[in-house]
Amino acid sequence: MRLIEENVFTRKVTYELSNGQYIQLDVRDVAEFGAARMIREAGYGHLIPTERVAVMQHGRRVGTVPPTFDPFSIRSNTFLYDVRPGDFKREGDVWIASRTLGPGDLEAVPGFVWERLQPAAASEAPISADDVRG
Repeated sequence: MRLIEENVFTRKVTYELSNGQYIQLDVRDVAEFGAARMIREAGYGHLIPTERVAVMQHGRRVGTVPPTFDPFSIRSNTFLYDVRPGDFKREGDVWIASRTLGPGDLEAVPGFVWERLQPAAASEAPISADDVRG
């Protein structure tokens, strides 16, 4: 399921399903119920992907979101952050998070999971207390 466009004049959102079909949904319905639920109720639930989608920020992968993630329909986990237009942009198979989003903003997105960062080599490992005492 991939967001194709949002038409502000007709108040419709167009998605491409995994089989190449397009489906148009009302923006208000998507905001209230979520695109995944609307697509399931239209009888296309079997075409909704199941793999998590990568989130990139500043040129690196920072985490993942559910395959049904849609910035138009999410409700933040905190009152301190509301999704704004441009916070997330779909490019190919990944979501690009705006540079203005901080860690707290990303954590407020339902279903967001941080990427586990592991050192590439021992030379890049974090400094321990033993290293400092020398």
